[in-house]
Amino acid sequence: MTFTSDELILLLLSLVRLTHPTMLRQDTDGFTVDFETIERSAQKGDDELLLLKMRPVLEMANEGQGLVLDLSRAESQRLAYSLGRLEVIQTWPADVLAMSQALRHRLMPGNDR
Repeated sequence: MTFTSDELILLLLSLVRLTHPTMLRQDTDGFTVDFETIERSAQKGDDELLLLKMRPVLEMANEGQGLVLDLSRAESQRLAYSLGRLEVIQTWPADVLAMSQALRHRLMPGNDR
């Protein structure tokens, strides 16, 4: 699937908030994600592997350029679920909520990617 940098950041944020909220660090520009904990972990589950899969794609982000992330069906469903959970645990501006809902729709099996 191809994402904008904003979409991929929202996906990352949703999965981190659901699985490892302590990875989020507040800084002067907003937040950073501390990947060291899961990188050092000897046992990585599906969520940790997905987070690590997203990291290099985000690091290559340039404005206006699509970011391609190859997702399995299970990974797509997991990200759609994490977006849905994030929508209910936090109030978002209308534009972010609309982006999240559109992403959830795209991530569901059978929808055009």
